Amino acid sequence: MSIVSRLDLVRKREGLNKSQFEKKLSKSTGYLNMLVKRNSNPGADVIADFFKVFPHYSLEWLLIGEGEMLKESPERDQLHAGEPAIEYENMSLQYFHADIKKDLGSLAEGMTRNFEVVSDGIFETLKGQQKILKFIDDLDAKAISKATLKLNEMLKQTK
Repeated sequence: MSIVSRLDLVRKREGLNKSQFEKKLSKSTGYLNMLVKRNSNPGADVIADFFKVFPHYSLEWLLIGEGEMLKESPERDQLHAGEPAIEYENMSLQYFHADIKKDLGSLAEGMTRNFEVVSDGIFETLKGQQKILKFIDDLDAKAISKATLKLNEMLKQTK
């Protein structure tokens, strides 16, 4: 399952239509469909916006599909049990520190893999361009012109 598929799963779980979900992620209508059509993934800005709006989901689950969808914490359970939102701000910083550190590590690992793939693609493209430039540099314009004239003369004689 792709990141986009997991985002869509969250959207459905949260009871939002695509337009509402995209608006919460600060994206225009059609953004999710565009990702699917291009077979691409959301950028880091979208992931950051996602976790601002939906902090109770696991970064590891969203990015690589491993682990639980929802973060497990007594604080989250209290919030869903009807505790006032102010209680959320009083959660243990130690809990958040460890959780954020783990999430950031997973995010960094995923981004590193993506950058390696992009870097390899760029490198291969540049190698191809260098081969083309070398071929062009090796061309002898005078010899090509002379050969073309001879070919034209030969074709005229065969008619």
